[in-house]
Amino acid sequence: MNRAIGIRLPKEILEKIEEMSKTEMEDRSTIIRKLVIEGYLNLIKKKSAEEYIGGRITLSQASKLAGLTLWEMEEYLLSQGFISRYSIDNLEKEMKILK
Repeated sequence: MNRAIGIRLPKEILEKIEEMSKTEMEDRSTIIRKLVIEGYLNLIKKKSAEEYIGGRITLSQASKLAGLTLWEMEEYLLSQGFISRYSIDNLEKEMKILK
């Protein structure tokens, strides 16, 4: 269920939202709602990535926190320039363990 809230925005931002409202042919509330949702989704992905890179959570936990699949989380990390420290040696060690 949606709930109404009141916010104060700088005049410049509100003007840009008004412009966007005209070009997108949507009312101001819809544009603000989309911006808030998009901003939240981007922020939670960034936070999840930071926690994973910092070694505080696993990749699985990061993907769950961000609301992404493991594959999507890996793609996001790569798109942000993350380079895995997982090496061929790590893979070979894990393969030996599995045998």
